[in-house]
Amino acid sequence: MSLPADNTPPNPLPETSLVANSEALKPLDADSVSHYLTDFFSEHLPITDYLKMRVDQFSGDSFSLAIDLQPSINDKLTAFGGSLYCLCVMNGWGMAYLQARRRGINPNMVVSHGEIDYTAPVSDEYIVARCETRSETDWRGFFERLDTHGRATVSLQSEVICNGQRAVLFRGSYTIIGLHDE
Repeated sequence: MSLPADNTPPNPLPETSLVANSEALKPLDADSVSHYLTDFFSEHLPITDYLKMRVDQFSGDSFSLAIDLQPSINDKLTAFGGSLYCLCVMNGWGMAYLQARRRGINPNMVVSHGEIDYTAPVSDEYIVARCETRSETDWRGFFERLDTHGRATVSLQSEVICNGQRAVLFRGSYTIIGLHDE
């Protein structure tokens, strides 16, 4: 169940409709989610190993990743902004990736836009970023655009809560630019 290397060229979209194939969503258990993403992160994004990034939870409409404070602590004894950005961007990427996998799609996907607001320091020892499907997130439309045009973009948000308040808000766009072989 490991992902192909980055140098694998994406395949053109299959002759069959991706949307038709996505009507019956495949359940993804926590172990398979953790396995897919942990392997991908370790193989392609070494910073995730350094940050000890790991899957915290996935329910279909909500996905969270976690890191420890210690490897990313700054001179203020709080989490370094770059570590929080990495955590949040990968949280949104993971959500889009898992939505595709639930539909039997192995996406070749990029982050096409990202912006972040740091509104409070993050000092929790265990830092969690959560991405939840919002009412305006149109997964069906996203996969219809992928089916029709061979690429599609979705906008997602990820947030970090610390001491009961939002400390970080990330807004990003994720674009599927093709497909990988299984």
